[in-house]
Amino acid sequence: MMINRYKLATAVKSAIGIGALSLALVGCGSDGKDGEDGNNGEIAVHINDVTAVKTQVELASYDETNATLTIEFNFTNLNGVTVTGLEDLTDPLRVSFGRMGTRAEAFLPYDVTDSDGNSVTVDSRGDGEREIWLSYRNKSKDDLVTGTDNWRPNRNCPDEQQCLEYLGGGKYRITAPDIVDTKSLDYGYDATQVQGIYLMTYGAGANKVKNVEAYYWEPATERPVSSPKSVLESQTCTSCHVGQDHIRHGNYGNTADGCLFCHTDYTQYAGTGSDEEGNEVNFTVDGSIKGLVHAIHTGATEAERRDVAKFETVIGNSAKNPVFGYKYDRAAQVDEEGNPLKPVNYPAATASCESCHVQYTETEETLPEGVTVHALDWFKDMDADSCQSCHGDYHYGGRTTTDDTGVSYVGCVDCHTSNDGNTRGGAFRHFAGHDKDSRESAIEAGKLIETSYSNIVWNSDAAELSFTVNLIMGEQEVTSAHVPRVSIYANAIDASAADAYLASRPSVAVTPNADGSFNVVVDATGTSYTLPALADAIENGADLALSASFSACFKNKESTLVELDSEGSCSGILSANAAKTAFLKLDGSAGAERASAVNYENCASCHNNDMVVRKGAPHYRNADLHTCAQCHEAGDYNAMIVRVHGTFGKAHGREDVQSLVDTKTCTACHDDGNYSLENARSTPMRWNRKDQTFSSPQAGVCASCHVSNSYDIGGGKDSAQSHIENMGGVVADTFENAQMANETCLTCHSAEKIAEKHMPN
Repeated sequence: MMINRYKLATAVKSAIGIGALSLALVGCGSDGKDGEDGNNGEIAVHINDVTAVKTQVELASYDETNATLTIEFNFTNLNGVTVTGLEDLTDPLRVSFGRMGTRAEAFLPYDVTDSDGNSVTVDSRGDGEREIWLSYRNKSKDDLVTGTDNWRPNRNCPDEQQCLEYLGGGKYRITAPDIVDTKSLDYGYDATQVQGIYLMTYGAGANKVKNVEAYYWEPATERPVSSPKSVLESQTCTSCHVGQDHIRHGNYGNTADGCLFCHTDYTQYAGTGSDEEGNEVNFTVDGSIKGLVHAIHTGATEAERRDVAKFETVIGNSAKNPVFGYKYDRAAQVDEEGNPLKPVNYPAATASCESCHVQYTETEETLPEGVTVHALDWFKDMDADSCQSCHGDYHYGGRTTTDDTGVSYVGCVDCHTSNDGNTRGGAFRHFAGHDKDSRESAIEAGKLIETSYSNIVWNSDAAELSFTVNLIMGEQEVTSAHVPRVSIYANAIDASAADAYLASRPSVAVTPNADGSFNVVVDATGTSYTLPALADAIENGADLALSASFSACFKNKESTLVELDSEGSCSGILSANAAKTAFLKLDGSAGAERASAVNYENCASCHNNDMVVRKGAPHYRNADLHTCAQCHEAGDYNAMIVRVHGTFGKAHGREDVQSLVDTKTCTACHDDGNYSLENARSTPMRWNRKDQTFSSPQAGVCASCHVSNSYDIGGGKDSAQSHIENMGGVVADTFENAQMANETCLTCHSAEKIAEKHMPN
């Protein structure tokens, strides 16, 4: 039986040393008691009095003779001040321990279907060997290895042994005997490989502080090394999963290293579900980090994804892809009260590998800094498991072959390899515009089209704006023969205060010209939502903002344009493009660009080519903030952003988005300091499009969250609205009143104060 025991290792100091220290302190005007009583004069703070901590591992080593892992680390607050008392807590730390190895060392038999439809178990792989991360402590359930079993000083320390001790000077030591337990897998400690630990401070002290640190070393020298298997830049994940301490688990940390330590390549989970006839279906889920990431981020619950070839017969087919059909398709699931769950929407297409594998090329020399050679595995198409996490057991994805050694696993990569001359695809099959001898993703090809505007004419007598639009892909003209419909959005920008669109959305007519271009005529007289007409803005000297939205027809698996049939239908794949907004003067020269407090790159880091993923809105592909605002501006663009991403927004935010980014973390969208109310727009913000009410600019920014039914801090939304109005702000009033408001929010609510109240320490 294990008993939790901790002992404080107290350093012995000589009487002469203590006396000399006291004398020195008194000589400096001190009473010699700068340290806390019982703390040996250390300048330190107790674990119960801190709100944030960090660790710094100085040494990690494994003694094969005694089968013991030893870790020494410094433990401080964020200012570098020693934190004491950790050894007195019940369960403050967790440790993962592992090493680099090969897939062969951790091989688990695979159950696959042979060419005759029979289920067979194979014990060899046909898709190549590669390096993977191996955990020294595995968890298992039945015959499955289900991840890493973290070692804890309180739970796993042997009886009467001291496993966590304070060494003084802010340093602690963990002693972990018999930590290696790989369960059913036949591998052990290997001193020739890079070793690693993942040290977790797990809800420690009165304030439940947490921290994570990954540390790697070479046993021969005990010197630290960088992460040996980094296949993504860390910001690839954290650019979307912003403002959270985790992606999925509580205190495990929002780091790629942390995921890898537990979700190894050999991790598997069991699952159950029901088929269309109500029969129970049992299946195995790929629990590796790549398997989970690919499956969860598929985004295929959206209607437009179902238009992709083979989706319903492959990805969404629970018989062929049970992982997706039962584990991740929340659209088919209900909560405890029987209400349908919202779909898990990823704001970019997972089929576009470059959503995560950003800037990767085929050579090690051009990989991003800090990314290891293992990142190139996705180009090598080595791993059929990665394919099947989205595609399921389609075609011969799990096929077998028989040779002299018996039945062996072949998998997707026997045929689908990159740049091998067979054009069957592989990594390059998932995006368009490359120059490889391979298939391409036709659904992505629309983003290759560029838009230009010319022949701008303003007819003041008729209040009519006209111009020509050309669509070009490389050297090829994209015409009405390839595009069923082109939509044009036009608005105006005040060059002296270019922070908002000025006018109502006007009526626009687009007709094809004989030369392949498109003629556009804008009726600038119309008004809506009580906003001024475009004609008024142009007559007052405003610059133009023009955006195009269209879909073009491409041959399936290629980025080759295909002409529409006689009925205007596309026989291939329609790929959307919402062109970036062009800002022009009437003479065609560059105009004032709409200013935005938000950095577009912050948005694109999550939204990628699709910008916003929602039902019926693939037209956002390739857009920018200004294009989005063409529809959602006129007052309500800023509020729309908060309503979607918000924790307290008027629509309470979308649950699937809140798990990624917390609106209270301003820097998730804004660059540092650009969330100041000084960056608020100069025109009113729409409060409610249905009753045509508006708020003043600064008030609108705050009220989007603070004046909402879900805001319950202080006196709630009524108190917040009263405070805003007492400071001259306007909430839910007419456009004219909101425009004339003399709000003074900025007097108190500086950028520093906003950050202090909204963002984590």
